[in-house]
Amino acid sequence: MSGKVLIVDDEKLMRISLESQLKKEGYHVKSVDNALDGLKMVKSEEYDVVVTDLRLTGMSGMDFLKEIKKYNQEIIVVIMTAYGTLESAVLAIKEGAHDYIAKPFSTDELIIKLQRALHYRNTAAEVNRLRGEIQAEFEFCNIVGNSEAMKKVLETVMSVSEREATILIRGESGTGKEKIAGAIHYHSCRKTGPFIRVSCAALNREILESELFGHEKGAFTGAIKTRRGRFELANGGSIFLDDVDDIPLDMQVKLLRVLQERTFERVGGEETLCVDVRIICATKKDLLERVKEGGFREDLFYRLNVVPISIPPLRERKEDIPLLINYFLKKFVSQYEDALPDVSQEAFNVLLAYDWPGNVRELENVVEHAIAFSKSKGISLETLPEYLRKVDIHKDLLSMDLYNKQAISLQDALTEVEKKLIQWAHQKTNGNQVKMAEILGIPRTTLRNRLVKLQLFDKSLS
Repeated sequence: MSGKVLIVDDEKLMRISLESQLKKEGYHVKSVDNALDGLKMVKSEEYDVVVTDLRLTGMSGMDFLKEIKKYNQEIIVVIMTAYGTLESAVLAIKEGAHDYIAKPFSTDELIIKLQRALHYRNTAAEVNRLRGEIQAEFEFCNIVGNSEAMKKVLETVMSVSEREATILIRGESGTGKEKIAGAIHYHSCRKTGPFIRVSCAALNREILESELFGHEKGAFTGAIKTRRGRFELANGGSIFLDDVDDIPLDMQVKLLRVLQERTFERVGGEETLCVDVRIICATKKDLLERVKEGGFREDLFYRLNVVPISIPPLRERKEDIPLLINYFLKKFVSQYEDALPDVSQEAFNVLLAYDWPGNVRELENVVEHAIAFSKSKGISLETLPEYLRKVDIHKDLLSMDLYNKQAISLQDALTEVEKKLIQWAHQKTNGNQVKMAEILGIPRTTLRNRLVKLQLFDKSLS
């Protein structure tokens, strides 16, 4: 493993000898005899490691270390010191030095130190890269939607991210509950801490308790060593409990205690552990109904429901479908492509007419499928999954699902009907606005105003 190394030592023989031997080992090496020149080189060139003596003229090695770290925290510094000044080396570690080596030392000993330092640097760089990718996934721009419902969701997320309040996210499978939870975490003061995710529905009772709270060695058959739970792992960050409604009643008591006191014991343990963690929960069920049925504790519900966020299903915000299609096209199309593939009007009509029981996740899978089967660089009806080719796009556009409604806003209902009528006219005329206005019996200027107000038909897809 080679790297670029700067040696700073006022002992000429030591400096020249180290430079020569490290070059033979494949390192790119430069050396100077004082800290001031060393600092100039650090600022003018990129070095992976600086190996410096503590005793230097003009500026001490300790001050040199502080200036390096002030300029660039990523540069690794290895301190050379005599046996009699090991205390100074320990102090240097506290100030940000990666390691120290006591004189006299062999070149092999220094090479081992350099290899470890470079391995650490590469690992840290990879961790930062992955952390950046994960954080980018949860940026607000990735919460796609111009519908009023999604605007309200985004406003709430932006408002509560910096607060410590417990969040309860409700939405059907595939609506993006985890993305919302991640956005809250990565835009909070805890963003550099862990974001731990747990699916409460995927684990049985015994495993779930151990997963959440950890266990002590010998707590049960197979517990061959002490294991930390997800709450411990989330310390200093956030924990996302998906399908929280699936947590058994007796375990809900333990969860309630964590919410109230931030303390718990591992399974089979007696020591009380304290954690600093933000709790974000999600459910696809009506928890208040579960409380009435006796399947969920009322006190826990109110503890979780501090800030409720409801994500609407895709069928209730179809005006977002064009934006989502465009978003997923950008996600799946190769970066080397000149342009995004066109979506035929026929394919678009089907995607708009379908009710999407799998919500945004299903739409994402459909777009990925269509791109995989697109030979002409375009999305057509033939590139869609077979079940979508059978969708009847001429079904009653004014039909409403009122079965589970307890109340309804007349204004919202009228707006939805208006959207569906405009979408119907768009399908009938292939997007010709003159003809759309004609069959709707309204002036073209009125139609254009309604298209702008309702934010229908992204230009790239109309």
